[in-house]
Amino acid sequence: MDAPRPRFLALGERISRIAVWIGGLMIVLTAGLITAEVLLRKIANISTGGADELSGYALAVGSSWSMGFALLRRAHVRVDALYGQFSATPRAWLDCLAILAMTGFALVLTWFCAGVLQESITLGARSTTTLSIPLWLPQGLWITGFLIFSALGLILSFHAVLALLAGKAERVRHLVGSRTAEEELSEDGGQPPANGGERC
Repeated sequence: MDAPRPRFLALGERISRIAVWIGGLMIVLTAGLITAEVLLRKIANISTGGADELSGYALAVGSSWSMGFALLRRAHVRVDALYGQFSATPRAWLDCLAILAMTGFALVLTWFCAGVLQESITLGARSTTTLSIPLWLPQGLWITGFLIFSALGLILSFHAVLALLAGKAERVRHLVGSRTAEEELSEDGGQPPANGGERC
């Protein structure tokens, strides 16, 4: 049974869960808008205008808002062909290296996105379309997802390194380790394989 999450991680999980639902809803609504656009063009030869622009914003925002939730669920893709061949302690070191690298990437990404947002605000930039949307609006929502992603990465890195230094390899695995086949099956309501093997 998993140990309870630290308080800040539990709060982060609640925030990221709300964010991923909102991001998903944006994408679903955009799919509906595109469907309406295609039907109107086909049947009435008219266009709502801006469906492609709004869908691009929704995809960018929805993607960034889902990253933190995926990080907490250990759902980001990892190349772990050799990972399963190591014992618990080397795995814990690799897990910590992976979360530190991911967090570093998130921070760099957030930093450069913040620069883009600041430039748009300074210039009063608007989209060069009929909608003429102030770009700070979609960019502000976009960077919010990266801020959540970075914050969760920092919190996870902190707790994973503490667990590693305390010699709690299993705790590291539950926080940031690559998910096993049994864990993935249990989330899907399936039965684990009889041999108890891990994903490789």
